[in-house]
Amino acid sequence: MSFKLISFTVLFLGLVLAPAWAKPKQPAPEIQDVIIVGDKVVDIAYNMRVLPKAMSVRCSIWEMCPMLRTASHVLGCPNNVTMMNKQAVPDAVKNFGIKRVIVEKGEGFCLYQKKVNPMNVVELLKDSDVEIEYVDFSGGIEPAITQTAKLLGCKDRGEALIARYKENLEKAQAGLPKEKLGKKVLILNGVYGKDSGKLSLRVEAPGLYSDQYLLAPLGCVNVGDAFKPSDGKVQKGYYPVRKTKEGPVLTPILAADPDVIVVTGNAYAVQKALSEFGEKEAKLAEVKAIKNLQIFHLPVYINSSVIEYPDILRQWTAALM
Repeated sequence: MSFKLISFTVLFLGLVLAPAWAKPKQPAPEIQDVIIVGDKVVDIAYNMRVLPKAMSVRCSIWEMCPMLRTASHVLGCPNNVTMMNKQAVPDAVKNFGIKRVIVEKGEGFCLYQKKVNPMNVVELLKDSDVEIEYVDFSGGIEPAITQTAKLLGCKDRGEALIARYKENLEKAQAGLPKEKLGKKVLILNGVYGKDSGKLSLRVEAPGLYSDQYLLAPLGCVNVGDAFKPSDGKVQKGYYPVRKTKEGPVLTPILAADPDVIVVTGNAYAVQKALSEFGEKEAKLAEVKAIKNLQIFHLPVYINSSVIEYPDILRQWTAALM
């Protein structure tokens, strides 16, 4: 089979299996006069049809944020508002007339930047006339839903959300393989500059979100270290793919020989790079994932969309099984 035919089929598969975030039309969320600091609390609130007046979340890497920010002001990510723009939250409290700030509490908020902690915002609000409340995730998602529902005054919605979440999680766990799949997986993240039209690729480094929450339950291995640069540096969870005038250098994919290629981010950027590299390097057609048409566009999981996690796990399971 020629690479052109393989490439065309792969690109078609990538489009067909793109993640579907669309849901049946829901009532518009209620906007409450509160600021929330922390992705997981905002996600829980959204799933109870409530959003804060303003929020501090990792908007640059959370796929749901572009939708959420149409209804709620984004003050910056917790790293920004606690380390660089320290007046962002105090100023928002004053400007919006906010009396309550809800803060996410728990270990390991961000695997990409381990020093980032939403709790650091508390010290910055010591001179503000505001009540600070907490949602503690140390006991798991279900107790956190109960706490969030109580703080937002929607106990019934919280109970319904817990029931729905438990059912979805049980379905996702029931669908996991009985034995480890043992597949080698390469995760390619595409970036497309809307203004410049330029494309770039990144490879997710092993040991982070996809490994912990998606590949480990399936018994798969991340072979992203094939793209590890000589200095070993990881940039926000990814190894940048080196570029030349001819495009991204994908040669390491030949040695990695993944069984499956997972595409995240902008699918076109990855599809274009693979197509162009395949025209120059015939050996790409022999890579298992390419030869067997095992390339899928799947949603990123960064432990923000905790309520959607079971659905994301089911998509990854269906693709990798």
